[in-house]
Amino acid sequence: MKRILRLLIPVIMGVGGHLHAQTVSHEVKGVVMTQSKEVLPGAVITVDGRNWGAITEDDGRFMLKLAEGAYTLKVSYLGFKPYELQVDVPLSSDLSISLESESFGLEQVEVVSTGYQELPKERATGSFVQVNEELVNRRISTNLLDRLEDITPGLLFNRGPGESLNIRGRSTLFANTSPLIIIDNFPYDGPLENINPNDVESITVLRDAAAASIWGARAGNGVIVITTKKGSRGQATRVTFNSNITQIERPDLFYNPVMSASEVIDMELLLFGRGFYNSQENNLSRPALSPVVETKISERNGLISSSEANQLIDGYRNYDFRDELNRHFYRSAINQQHSLNVRGGSANHTYSFGLGYDKNLTSVVANDNDRLTLNFQNGWSLLNDKLDVSLGMYYVQGNTWDRTAVPSGYAYERLMDDAGNHLPLNFGYSTRYLESIADDGLLDWRYRPLDEIGLLGNRNSNNDYRINAQVGYQINSDLKAEVLYQYWHNNRIAEQLSPLASYSARNQINRFTQRDSNGELTRAVPIGDVYNRRNTVGSSHSFRSQLRYNKVIGEDHVISALGGFEVKDLTLSHHANTYYGYRPEFATSEPVDFVTRFPLYHSGALASISTGNSHSGQVDRFLSYYANASYTFRKRYILTASARKDESNLFGVNANQRGVPLWSVGGAWILSDEGFYNSGLIPYLKLRSTLGYNGNIDKSLTAFTTANYFGGNANSLTNLPFARIITPPNPDLRWEKIQIWNNAIDFASRNDRLSGSLEFYIKHGQDLIGDMPMAPSTGFTQYRGNFAETLTRGIDLQLSSKNTTGAVQWSTTYFLSWVDERVKSYELESNIRNYMQYFGVFPLEGKPLFGVFSYDWAGLDPDNGNPMGFIDGEPSSNYTGILNGATLDDIRYHGPSRPSVFGAMMHTVSYRGFSLSANISYRLGYYYKRRSVLYSNILRGDRDHADFANRWQQPGDELITTIPSMPNTNNANREFFYNHSSVLVEKGDHIRLQDIRVSYLFNKSNQPWLPFQSAELYGYANNLGVLWAANSEGLDPDFRTMPAARSVAIGLRIEF
Repeated sequence: MKRILRLLIPVIMGVGGHLHAQTVSHEVKGVVMTQSKEVLPGAVITVDGRNWGAITEDDGRFMLKLAEGAYTLKVSYLGFKPYELQVDVPLSSDLSISLESESFGLEQVEVVSTGYQELPKERATGSFVQVNEELVNRRISTNLLDRLEDITPGLLFNRGPGESLNIRGRSTLFANTSPLIIIDNFPYDGPLENINPNDVESITVLRDAAAASIWGARAGNGVIVITTKKGSRGQATRVTFNSNITQIERPDLFYNPVMSASEVIDMELLLFGRGFYNSQENNLSRPALSPVVETKISERNGLISSSEANQLIDGYRNYDFRDELNRHFYRSAINQQHSLNVRGGSANHTYSFGLGYDKNLTSVVANDNDRLTLNFQNGWSLLNDKLDVSLGMYYVQGNTWDRTAVPSGYAYERLMDDAGNHLPLNFGYSTRYLESIADDGLLDWRYRPLDEIGLLGNRNSNNDYRINAQVGYQINSDLKAEVLYQYWHNNRIAEQLSPLASYSARNQINRFTQRDSNGELTRAVPIGDVYNRRNTVGSSHSFRSQLRYNKVIGEDHVISALGGFEVKDLTLSHHANTYYGYRPEFATSEPVDFVTRFPLYHSGALASISTGNSHSGQVDRFLSYYANASYTFRKRYILTASARKDESNLFGVNANQRGVPLWSVGGAWILSDEGFYNSGLIPYLKLRSTLGYNGNIDKSLTAFTTANYFGGNANSLTNLPFARIITPPNPDLRWEKIQIWNNAIDFASRNDRLSGSLEFYIKHGQDLIGDMPMAPSTGFTQYRGNFAETLTRGIDLQLSSKNTTGAVQWSTTYFLSWVDERVKSYELESNIRNYMQYFGVFPLEGKPLFGVFSYDWAGLDPDNGNPMGFIDGEPSSNYTGILNGATLDDIRYHGPSRPSVFGAMMHTVSYRGFSLSANISYRLGYYYKRRSVLYSNILRGDRDHADFANRWQQPGDELITTIPSMPNTNNANREFFYNHSSVLVEKGDHIRLQDIRVSYLFNKSNQPWLPFQSAELYGYANNLGVLWAANSEGLDPDFRTMPAARSVAIGLRIEF
């Protein structure tokens, strides 16, 4: 409490003088708006001849206290003409003030949210990207974050190694990599798929320390602030209905080039002739063998003739298992979205209600998911606008049904014969063994996938709700106290029900079936369904208490401050178990012996029945103190400062290491407001610079010794419980810190024909979690602590232009992001082979965390087609020598495996009610290794890459191919060298037509006969294709095994 007082006393004392001097007795209240009735938060109202004024709140409202008399009020807001009006106090009604935009534009009022406060972008020094409701609604998808792709500078949706989403690069090595998600002022702990895009009014991305440092130790990866729709005071009831349907093309199983069925069969025949399958044929586990191999065994054993065998094998050549899957298991996905939103308000009350329902049929037959969302928001203004109270509730119920499992089969297998009979796959066990036990009294042990379409009862259910409450009291015209609270609860249940008719249940029952000395069968796993249930429950309490201070002194000084503390308690628990002999109609199951090790029916090997039991839990507590302040001088010089200290139960034995202080400072200069600035070309010019620290945590680490505790069922030797140490003690463990320096210039031409911003930033990751080697005698070979640093530099450019402004309006938005991220300090050097991996985290000083390395390629040996590298500068096929002798100086670094340059250009053309927009995105400056043949797969009879057909087969082929010859036996070093050689490295640079949106707006002002205010009919097409790619293989460099599914949507939005 003492720390809270020390934080807030300076703010309170700064008000004291003003409180003492007040002699007013009448309230002057009003709202400031644009001419299009959009509220203006942060507008400055001053009283001519007085040294005080007011700043409008988030809803554009303000309040002054003045003595009786006549006054002149001056209202100002960047981008709008100053406005003066005469008032006689006391007023008979509240004021309504409309501002006219300046000639240089800025007609779009941008209000950014930090999650703690909303402020006009003109008063901000930090780096914000605001996505308004129009942009949020432009893309059609059930996932909210997908709608940020290719419209948000600095935000990369990563399709390569590492995290799926990052803001201005990665700021950590091993700790949390996800941006912090804020919804309605509080961090959101639930799954992101619970957020209904139709409930969202705006999204703000916080990219630098000044913008995000108020979130402290959770802001190191950037912050995404989501604001849901709310009503406004004095707003007439507004009802919006939105409905759309999307068709997504079925998966293209033939996109990835693989061997033909005939090539696979020829390899199986070759391997059979070599005796490769003899060990599997005689294996006591009776593994399944392919139809061709089983046919050859029958021929060898005299069960069929050679001509019969050849006829069967030639018949297999006519089929492709991918055709079977396409015909029976895959379909075009269909997504449906329906939403209803009602919002409005009276003089003292605001309300909003949202109802959403999504129904998605996935690309797998009989699988689907649905989501129901309810959103209630209410706000009241009481005690003559001194007391604000708001309550909100957000509820989500989601279900995912996986009733069909897509089978895997041999390249030429069939699922249905010509007569329509469902065929079994050669799966699990050899057909010879299954035929031999056909009369043993077991359950049918064959797997017929077509019998199981829609059979499974796998369901993931998710119930999530948030309750928000906020109370604010206006102590005086400058000072406001607020208390905020949120309760979040999530209950996720994952059910896997394998009915008795399913192969999975029958297999488990048969495997553990026992035959006694009398030949009688007993079932260790009782006959019935097998049911696994996993339940994860999470809940959190978040409480925040804060003071807001807004002070206008004369016409030159504006002070805004915020300070308070925040407490959060998060608990998670997980429990899972499996039930056998389950009867869902009666909710009963049978007891099972989980201790005894039973001999398996097919092999005699001893095994225990899986319990499926697991239990885990987590408690996460935070205590935070924060303050944020800004000072504006003469409406053009802006200074900001922010400080926060987080304390957590995860860190530190010593009290002084449980918390971390983080801060930021920033400055902005609106250069165009200076008297000496007379540019008619660029009438608006603003310079910004910020410096500060954000933080990050790794919840898998703590200062204490940690261990996993296991029950006795996990100990096959003694059946006693035991613990396994995960991490040794680390009393010096500290929070990760990310220093960010951001410099920017904002500009706009006359009438906003061209506007934009250019930002340059440097991010320095300090005290990052990394590994250090340890003496093996300690029980550990390496030790994880604060041993690493990273350095990231980047540029974000954003441009908007109005190309034509007549009857036909054509506008363009463009952004370019460049990011150069490198490991600055990391002492643990990994094995060279690890650096060759495409996935995995193996830091190397001076290089990106995810880079593409290769061995130099020396071509194919003309005598035998072996791939060659270099040893001591000479071509060699000594793979052991190449791999073991390679150093960092010997391997080649090509560049990052994630785009270093990315961006998009969106063109929008509108005429009357018609609108057409197209977005073209690009990704440049990265590399990948294209897939090629893996002989280790081929030499065990598996289907592999189509490069097999282009392999070296005779001298001279080395002049026309780079695909090595097939070795007689598997050579792991040869294969590793080839698949990580420079000949397979490709540039990932490409340009794609991401999407097109077309719409027509019916408006009552133009069509008076309409029974509603407006209606928008829209269509949307996504993932339309690659326009250009630098690679030579002809595949999408970001989707190399399965193409990005094209989709087409049509929808209708009606507003009453």
